[in-house]
Amino acid sequence: MGKLSDFVSKGVRLIVVDPESPGGEAHGADAAATARGPQPRDIPAEEIASPPPPPARSGVAMEIEDFGAVYEEAGVTIPDHGYGVDKIAEMLQGKRLSSLSREVRAQAVLAALEAAQVDVKDVIADAVRRDKALDAFEAAKERELHELRAKNETRVRELRQEMETLLTKINAEIERLKAAAEGAEKAFSQLQIRKRREEERLHEVVANFVEAPDNPITAGSLQGSTPPKPSA
Repeated sequence: MGKLSDFVSKGVRLIVVDPESPGGEAHGADAAATARGPQPRDIPAEEIASPPPPPARSGVAMEIEDFGAVYEEAGVTIPDHGYGVDKIAEMLQGKRLSSLSREVRAQAVLAALEAAQVDVKDVIADAVRRDKALDAFEAAKERELHELRAKNETRVRELRQEMETLLTKINAEIERLKAAAEGAEKAFSQLQIRKRREEERLHEVVANFVEAPDNPITAGSLQGSTPPKPSA
């Protein structure tokens, strides 16, 4: 909860002008400056009505710069008389008041509010509603953050598991292929041995009829028959 809402929850002690005091009859910055100092008056928390907090979720993006959408979503509107906290802020920062002391500026604004028949508590209540809307918005986005983090962490674990499962499958396929290649290489080596023996048998048979230099059977020659080595 923001500081303003915290103050209000305990009751607010505002500097307001008592209508029966000389300060209550002052109008404008000059008259307020010469009037008797502002009289503090306690405003209990129950005097400042505020709507219930908005839903725990918010459709407003977290990256917004202007909180107008937050206030709108929370149902915070400018008071009917038009004197909300933003208007008062503009008055306090206006050229005629910005260079004056805090007390004089406050008296001048209070005088303007009195002339407009606006209770300063309406301004405070507007600020409190906005503060609560901001608190609720922050809480909603914090909840979204926690939910997103939990969701993403779960998905990361799933992906890691899928990756490990796939890696296990790939490694098994690699070993199968390597074993198949090694088996084929051994089979080829055995084929070479059998082939050489068969050629020797053929050579011996033909040698009975043809002299050695002219024997067409190349017994025992394994040149060019070495199987290629598998790549790593």
